[in-house]
Parts: sequence; C-alpha cells; structure tokens
Amino acid sequence: MFLPSFRHLIEIEALKKQNQQNEQQISSENKRICDLGDRRTKTQLQIETLILDEKNLNLSTNQQQIEILQARFKKLNSQLALAVTEKEQIAFEGQIAIVQTELAALENIYFINLERSEEIESEIADKKEFLYGSLLSLETIKTEVAHNISLEQKIIDDRNLRILALTDQLLPGLKSLYLEIEKKMLPKKAVSYLIDKKCSECHMQVDSILKNSLEEGRTIESCPTCSRLLIPETAKIY
Repeated sequence: MFLPSFRHLIEIEALKKQNQQNEQQISSENKRICDLGDRRTKTQLQIETLILDEKNLNLSTNQQQIEILQARFKKLNSQLALAVTEKEQIAFEGQIAIVQTELAALENIYFINLERSEEIESEIADKKEFLYGSLLSLETIKTEVAHNISLEQKIIDDRNLRILALTDQLLPGLKSLYLEIEKKMLPKKAVSYLIDKKCSECHMQVDSILKNSLEEGRTIESCPTCSRLLIPETAKIY
C-alpha cells in the first residue's frame, strides 16, 4: 500500500540532496564576491594605517629642527671667528660641538625616516593600484556570479517543482507525517532506511514485527530512537 509512496520519498530525498549541492555552489559563487570585497576592505585599512605611520614619522618637524640647528651652527661659527679671548673661543667651540652632535643625531633620524617614508609611499601606491584593478575585477565577477547563480537557481526551482509534485502524490497520512518530521528535523534528514533491522541514521535496531510490516508496505513507521521516518530498503527495488 505504501511502497509507491516510499519510492516517491526516495526520489524526493535524492532531489533535495542534489539541491544542496547547487546551494553550495551558489554559496561558493557569493563567496567569490565576499572574499574580494574583504580583501579590498583590508587593503583600504592597510592604506589608512600606512598614511598614519607616515604622518607619525614627523619629517617636516624633523626638517625644521635641523634647519634651526644649522642656523645656530652657522651663527656660532661666526661668533667663534670674532672671539677675542681664549675663554670665549673655548666656550663657542663647546657649544658648536654640542650643536654638531645634536645635528648629526637629528639628520640620522631624518634620513632613516625619509627612507621609511619612501617605502611607505611605495606600499601605498601598490595597494591603491590593487584597489583600482580589483574594482574592475569586482564588477566583472559580480556579472559572472549573477549569471552562474541564476543558472543554479533555475535548476533548483525546476527540481522543487518535481519535489512538490511527488509530495502531492504521497498518501495523505505519509505526506503529513513526512512534512511534520521534516520540519522538526531541519537541517537534518527527515528520513532513514531500515537496513537489516537497523536505522541507517542512528543505527539502532528495531523489532522484527515493525520490520516486516514496513517492508510489506502495510504501515508507516518512525525510528523509535531518532524519530526519523523509516523507509524500507526493499522500496528501492520494487
């Protein structure tokens, strides 16, 4: 009595499994856009960090400090040339030595930072080039993805029509029970096969009376353990 409906259920479950594969493909297509979008966002944040790093190098401030010391160094040398006593000469020479030391240290920092600034500007240029190129790629990918998803969705929609037709062909009692169990079990499978008196999903054993009644298509049975709707393995070969 129920064997034809069991066969419909077998086909329904097979079609749903195929739909899952298409849905995974749709997710994969969407991931292409998300991945590139994430890379672009990450790159933009890296650019902002690099700009901040370059600002923190304080090149303009360092340059101003160097110019001030250079002017002081020049002035001290002029004063040294005008010094009259040995004491004045020693005093100016001491100040000049201090300024020279400070100037050398500042110039060393400046040139190190200048080199780092050039590296940062190069990195920023590369990342901006990626953003520009990836923007063009993103538009192309979006077009491809939309087309591919449309094809996958068409396949799913066609299968769903077949699933709906098969579901309507189930005997009323089996149909209502199947839909009820499916709702409760989502996203897990709603059905399992009875193989050698065992549920194919939870692997628990059932009694012989249930097995015989199910295989002969006389009753509808659920697994006493996992509550899935049981389909006799014999339904595959009828």
